[in-house]
Amino acid sequence: MAAVPAARVPVLDFPTTSAGALVEALRAHSCVFLTGLDRFSAAGSFGADLAAMVETSQEFFALDPEEKARVRWSGTGEWAGWQPLYEGGADALLLERYELALPDPAGFSGDAAWAAAFSPWPANPARLAPAWTAYYRTARALTIRLVEMIAEALGLPAADLPAWTSRQHSNLCVNHYLAQPDEPGPGQTRQRAHADIGGLTLLWADGRGGLEAAIGPDGGWASVEFPPGAVLLQAGDLLHLWTRGQIPKNLHRVVNPPRTPGVPQTDRFSAVFFHHPDLDTWVAPAAVGTDEVDSSGVAARDHVLARQRAAYTAT
Repeated sequence: MAAVPAARVPVLDFPTTSAGALVEALRAHSCVFLTGLDRFSAAGSFGADLAAMVETSQEFFALDPEEKARVRWSGTGEWAGWQPLYEGGADALLLERYELALPDPAGFSGDAAWAAAFSPWPANPARLAPAWTAYYRTARALTIRLVEMIAEALGLPAADLPAWTSRQHSNLCVNHYLAQPDEPGPGQTRQRAHADIGGLTLLWADGRGGLEAAIGPDGGWASVEFPPGAVLLQAGDLLHLWTRGQIPKNLHRVVNPPRTPGVPQTDRFSAVFFHHPDLDTWVAPAAVGTDEVDSSGVAARDHVLARQRAAYTAT
């Protein structure tokens, strides 16, 4: 695969960024790097929470497949638990992931009770559940603020906000891209080109490259290189729809690492918080200044499940 130029993705110091600056960056690029997140999080622990969650995930992925299979996704409904995509046949992705969703934390007595609302936690490592729960809470708070800023800058209806903030349905996922000892087939990538299903995506990736986004000249592929300490914010399908197309969805993929003689292939990890509105929400272009309901929208749950089915059919 031919080399592509690096993308000029805006880097915003989030605690000092205005709503208008955030939206203008997303309008122009469909994604933006956020830094300074320790100064945003309540306990100043965004980076530490993220690091602990990734570390426990790597311990989980190192377990034998038989043990991971105890929390394997059932194959129906929303994605949850362990998903060995590398078992998908000739066109399978060399990828496994673990994924969960938690409800609104309001009303739970503490993080342990909140975590108990999700059942397929692995027994090992024992610290995985508290680490994932802590980061989930941190990322959830960040997406709430991001959606509030987007709504403010675009003048979106206040009545729409609870479905995207306190009632949001979001998935936390860690992807483990397996090393590729054998050269991949023509056109095969680590992750196929796609836009994410929901509203916003918060993406962290380790120092290994591979992420490309269709934000180069004339919409061509460009390499996305993470600055130290940054998280990439990407816009998804449902945010694009809700904002009346003012924020474009971010089309991206993960390409294969270079193959250099004598240099071994390595694994790659990414951590992704997929923010969605409440799945019982009808998502349509926001009707600013009118009470009319736009029938061109979609039911969030139907959209999410249809996109998930399509992803598995592709493997």
